Amino acid sequence: MKYKFVLLLLLAGFSVFAQDVKRVISLAPSITENIYLVGGKDKLVGCTSYCIQAVNDGVVEIGSTIDVNVEKVFALQPDLVLTMKLTKDQDVAALKKLGIRVEVLETPVSFDEICEQTQQIAALIGCEDQSTEVVAKTRKTVAEIKEKAKRLPSSKIFFQIGANPIFSVLDHTYMNDFILLCNATNIAEGLTQGTLTRESVLLKNPDVIIIAEMGGFGNEEQRVWNTYEGMKAVKNNKVFLISSETSCSPTPANFASALNDVYRFISE
Repeated sequence: MKYKFVLLLLLAGFSVFAQDVKRVISLAPSITENIYLVGGKDKLVGCTSYCIQAVNDGVVEIGSTIDVNVEKVFALQPDLVLTMKLTKDQDVAALKKLGIRVEVLETPVSFDEICEQTQQIAALIGCEDQSTEVVAKTRKTVAEIKEKAKRLPSSKIFFQIGANPIFSVLDHTYMNDFILLCNATNIAEGLTQGTLTRESVLLKNPDVIIIAEMGGFGNEEQRVWNTYEGMKAVKNNKVFLISSETSCSPTPANFASALNDVYRFISE
């Protein structure tokens, strides 16, 4: 709801501003990917070192989401800087003090909010038309997967996104939507903290284990889980790796791609 309200304000109040936005800096990989997705890549003049596609295209690197080179940002003379709440408050304040417009975006907590944030970014940079098409196409894909998943028997999923300690996807996150939309149950349902022990996962006895490749720990975790031969997921050869590029970076296209992988893991 909050995103819909913000989006309406943006569409109504920022349309004139967006027409004047020619130079944009992104301080988060997911924002950069959204800018590409809605057709705004020609406006992108700065990005983080983790925005792989933009860096490969020759866009100037200005540090990371957390460590921003304020002087470099200023030198690029952007009309707009887009970032997430991980950027330090003092860096945001310093940029604003230099007369640079900065918009700090929330981390989306559902598929709907991912779509709404994409449209929010598009409204800010004047690319609404393409974003409408992108979001509509993705919603159709997600609805089709959800409908197919209704025919699957309900299964218990452990979706791992960290190791040392083991960390699980939690309720009220967009990654939990991968599970819910596939007619499945998260073994971490109801938990408020994502840290789990191997023993607690074994007790839950998931039907499927999905491990995000973030941080390079995926292959080792897959190997370790496969040593627990009494667990359903291992018995049925259902311990999978999923790309962190898609599952952990909230854009509509990434979400649809990762959801399709999750559906495939559960159904095969």
